[in-house]
Amino acid sequence: MAKKSEKPDWVVLFSTTIAILVWIPVSAQPSRTSEPLVIPRVVSRMYLSPDELRKLRFKPTVGTIQLSEGHEAKLNCSIEIPDTRLEPAILWVKDSKELSPNIHVVMNELHSITDGVSTLLSTVIIKHVQRVDAGDYRCRLSISNMLVESDPISIRVEAQPSGTSEPLVIPRVVSRMYLSPDELRKLRFKPTVGTIQLSEGHEAKLNCSIEIPDTRLEPAILWVKDSKELSPNIHVVMNELHSITDGVSTLLSTVIIKHVQRVDAGDYRCRLSISNMLVESDPISMRVEGLPTFVKQPEDKNVTIYTPFTLSCEAVGPPGPVHIRWFRDGSPYTEVFSSPSNFSVPGVDKYTRFSCEANNTKGITTSREAHVNVKVHPRPPTHVTVTERQSNKLTLSWTPGHDGFSPLTTCRIRVREVSRREGEVTTTRFINVTVPPFHSEVPGLQAMTKYNLSVSCSNEQGASPNSKWVESNTTEGVPSIHPGNVTVQLEGSSLVIEWKPPPSDKINGILSGYDVIVRYGTRQKKVHSLTTWTRVAVEEFNKTYSVEVAACTQAGRGMVSPRVELFVPEDKSTVRPSSGPETAVAHTNHVVGIVICTVFVLLIILSGVLYFRNKAYDSCFGQRCRDEEMLPPVIQYTQQRSYNRSAIGVTLENLGISEELQAKLQDVMVMRTLLSVGKVLGEGEFGSVVEGHFTQPDGTSEKVAVKTMKLDSFSQREIEEFLNEAACMKDFNHPNVIKLLGVCLEVGSAHFPKPMVILPFMKHGDLHSFLLRSRHRETPMFLPTQTLLKFMVDIASGMEYLSGRNFLHRDLAARNCMLRDDMTVCVADFGLSKKIYSGDYYRQGRIAKMPVKWIALESLADRVFTVKSDVWAFGVTMWEIATRGMTPYPGVQNHEIYDYLVEGHRLKQPPDCLDELYEIMYSCWRADPLDRPFFPQLREMLEKLAEKLPESSSRDDIIYINTSFPEEDPDREAFQAEPPVLSSSPCCSRMAAENTVVTADIHGSVADDQDDGSDRYVVVISSSAPPRAATVDTPLLSDDSLSQANGTSATAMDHSLYDPAFML
Repeated sequence: MAKKSEKPDWVVLFSTTIAILVWIPVSAQPSRTSEPLVIPRVVSRMYLSPDELRKLRFKPTVGTIQLSEGHEAKLNCSIEIPDTRLEPAILWVKDSKELSPNIHVVMNELHSITDGVSTLLSTVIIKHVQRVDAGDYRCRLSISNMLVESDPISIRVEAQPSGTSEPLVIPRVVSRMYLSPDELRKLRFKPTVGTIQLSEGHEAKLNCSIEIPDTRLEPAILWVKDSKELSPNIHVVMNELHSITDGVSTLLSTVIIKHVQRVDAGDYRCRLSISNMLVESDPISMRVEGLPTFVKQPEDKNVTIYTPFTLSCEAVGPPGPVHIRWFRDGSPYTEVFSSPSNFSVPGVDKYTRFSCEANNTKGITTSREAHVNVKVHPRPPTHVTVTERQSNKLTLSWTPGHDGFSPLTTCRIRVREVSRREGEVTTTRFINVTVPPFHSEVPGLQAMTKYNLSVSCSNEQGASPNSKWVESNTTEGVPSIHPGNVTVQLEGSSLVIEWKPPPSDKINGILSGYDVIVRYGTRQKKVHSLTTWTRVAVEEFNKTYSVEVAACTQAGRGMVSPRVELFVPEDKSTVRPSSGPETAVAHTNHVVGIVICTVFVLLIILSGVLYFRNKAYDSCFGQRCRDEEMLPPVIQYTQQRSYNRSAIGVTLENLGISEELQAKLQDVMVMRTLLSVGKVLGEGEFGSVVEGHFTQPDGTSEKVAVKTMKLDSFSQREIEEFLNEAACMKDFNHPNVIKLLGVCLEVGSAHFPKPMVILPFMKHGDLHSFLLRSRHRETPMFLPTQTLLKFMVDIASGMEYLSGRNFLHRDLAARNCMLRDDMTVCVADFGLSKKIYSGDYYRQGRIAKMPVKWIALESLADRVFTVKSDVWAFGVTMWEIATRGMTPYPGVQNHEIYDYLVEGHRLKQPPDCLDELYEIMYSCWRADPLDRPFFPQLREMLEKLAEKLPESSSRDDIIYINTSFPEEDPDREAFQAEPPVLSSSPCCSRMAAENTVVTADIHGSVADDQDDGSDRYVVVISSSAPPRAATVDTPLLSDDSLSQANGTSATAMDHSLYDPAFML
């Protein structure tokens, strides 16, 4: 006992820190208050008597510490105060100057209470001691106007030994042999407080301590929460104190959590790892209670009047249970629900506000207000403005009014010509536009004419009132018809040229005269005339002179008339007539005789045509048609020797084409003489594409691709539908939509008209073949994501243009998109492809082909095609581009496609496809068409994604490929399906006959290794298909010819080629 009493006082002090100490406010936070419960820590000085003050002394210190530079110094001092209500702070001074904590000096202070005595323990840790840290350190305590100071602790700092830069290291981690197995088994943390319950916003302090019977070991205590390591941060502060008493090391660790939140609730433990042994304290369970917290709050809704709807509200504790009360326009409902609550509202007839209130034993929390709006008709548009004026169209923009709490889907433009005379009645046209965007072109207008325009927009509730009328006028244009009946006569040494002016409604402005172009040899002369005739001097004889005439306005020169040629001989007394039907020659008896003979022959041919036409109608409608072999051809055509617009008109009239359609075709039909054809570029069973040169009105020649059909005869209905599609395509003017250059009818071997369509020549071919070649040529070409996205944006832009004009493509795929010379993608093979080129996937009459793997789910089920069906096909086309030309749904047979899609399966994400790109792609395949985006949205999303990607380093990195080798076309099988039933029909597309039976071609892909022989088309057998071929009311084909044609089409396989060097 005597030996024990000789222990220094500071040893006794450290022994008091062994017990676990926790100070924490345990009272629950009062309802509706954020102030924590506060316990006073500073008390009046009267608690210590003068005798007690005189006895206050710091425990003895270590005296002197000697260490080398770079080491760490720890200084401790402690004092006992005989009143537990006093908690004064210890102040450290160095050489009589106050020492403040900084990045180099760390201070910790611990206050503990044992047997009614408060013990203050303060520690200073100096990291990486430098020479400037040498000096005398003391602790000071000010209490009851008395200053208590400890003995000094002198620090002496020695320089590093010469020849080494390493600091003197004193081992702090000793080998495991210092603790015996028995000592390791006895290592235990002191008991903890067990459970702590407190309110949000308070501060929590958690302590744990352990004694280690070897002073040379200084392991660190690790805190864990719910078995996960707890790290210090701005919210959690950790302090650790290491003291030595009587040869025993004591580790004391403290965690302070400021402003406790719900997430801080859990089980906290201390862990110590020593000699391969893990020692863990008992858990300290922290429960945090507070006001209810909302997990789900009521959301805003737009509803139809008196339509039921449901609102949801959910809140959680602790403490529980949590109850929900609903409010309507600030007034509470009497019924109280348990959380979560789904509140059913039978309907509203006006704007209404809903909220919910959650309460528990801690108090009440109120949710946000949900605004419920009643859907109504939209307000009329404003700021209707004409942004661009042309001779035949206006561009209109407007600002939509309030949408009536329902998205605007369409807008209707009213167009009315301003009356030129009082009392004149003018018709009103209506143009439907899909919105957004809120602008559109108004086509089909007359030049230099005033128009009134108004706009109305619709949502699901109906249409808005019309906007105010806006007046605007079209500009002056050039004549759309060339002068007619051009004649040339030689009078002496001059050419006398005469012509008839174009119709007044086709001048498109104020006529300012005529340009007469005269060519002979390599020379050219232009004469401007204000009348309908002019005289041009002959400068060279023994030459052929060609003459063209064009009407002019202030806007420019219009269409040029076909060339009329006249040979001027050396001997002026004789003149050879021109090759044109209207060419006039010198006044000689010989020439007059030739003209009379020509007119006589034409009259005979016209009489024959009218005779056989009437006879065909009588035989077909009066009685059953006789065999085709017994009748001569219904219509015979003779080759026109020069261009004459009236010849086309006669041909169309003989075909039974309506006057309305003839008027639309004025700018589409061209004379066969303006087109010269060359080698065949590609050939299928029913159609072919040939290279050609098309002569423009100004005399220049353009290289073109010409689509033709191999069949020698076509019904009136087939030709009329073909011409109707051509009339619609003529107005397409977009960089991502292929441009129709013209259409002509060629007389075949049996004197039947054969349609020919003239399209731009594109050497790079179709996009699908281009993608395949990038993967399968000898040296594969890498196409970066930027290039593939550019292809997708181009297609989306083209389809946005088409859908904005209510035009359905119905066969959108990579194979039907073409690449221009500048690698811009344009949409092709719409409308005309299903009429004139059986190698594609639609056919008139008995057979129609469908690209099943590109067809939307609802189209496969109900044969309904809408704009959203094209969106589905666009998603598949994006997948083709992302996979560089792979066949969709590899391994899935065509007859399995419908069930495959109904089960929820879709095309998988390509390996190198961006997640954001696949999300856009996947949105096109949503089962409900209303959930799919429109083409303007798709274009914007793709453009934004493209902007995020870095630009390619050079153009050579993006695109270049040799397109001289065509892709092989796989074998196909023919199946039958029902004809499509169209909704939201395009303005120029017509339905097939009611008895049409649909078949589908099957295409394998020899170039795609992942395609296991599955084909692009599925078979649907029509239960209502008639057993006989569909008849067509036309005088051009007999029953036998039609049956033979249909039979051939039904049994033959289509082997059309995809050649990358031309347009398909």
